[in-house]
Amino acid sequence: MERGKTSEVLKWTLIGSGIAAGAALIPLIPMIKRRAMRVTTMLTNDHRLVSGMIATLEMTPRLNSMIRRRLFEQIRMNVMVHAQAEEEILYPVMRNLMFMHGESRVDESYREHQQIKDLLSDLQRMDPNTDAFDNKFEHFKSHLQHHVEEEESEMFPVVRQRMSTQEQERLGQRIRDRKMGLKANMAA
Repeated sequence: MERGKTSEVLKWTLIGSGIAAGAALIPLIPMIKRRAMRVTTMLTNDHRLVSGMIATLEMTPRLNSMIRRRLFEQIRMNVMVHAQAEEEILYPVMRNLMFMHGESRVDESYREHQQIKDLLSDLQRMDPNTDAFDNKFEHFKSHLQHHVEEEESEMFPVVRQRMSTQEQERLGQRIRDRKMGLKANMAA
């Protein structure tokens, strides 16, 4: 076969293989969507999103005050919306699911949220180009990471063990709806 024809055949073989692989995944789409709606998946995705924004802010030079301020405001808004939705919807459910240990663990989560909110409030009043901001931001980041680790290692496994997939999806939908409402209120 000529070189031009060989590359043309190879190109169409690769394209056909890609289409076939994509078509093979189509039956899995509803399952992937359902998993994305599970409360633990949704909240874990929120954690990773904020973690990425934190890393971006930390890498942004102080010369870019406006960019650092906007990144911080995005972090603050995402954390505040996430925390309020958890407090209103997830934590009451957790009290029931965790029985004896639920009271103290959920109470601790509320306290941790309040500490994080207080740090965000302090940071909001600070110049993002100062050492003081960076030091306070590091304190915020440390508190947030501790809270996320506890939530993902202690609470989320309980949700997965004690709730059916459908219950997890319904809880995820309630949290998603509440977060959308909170974001709309903040934008208004």
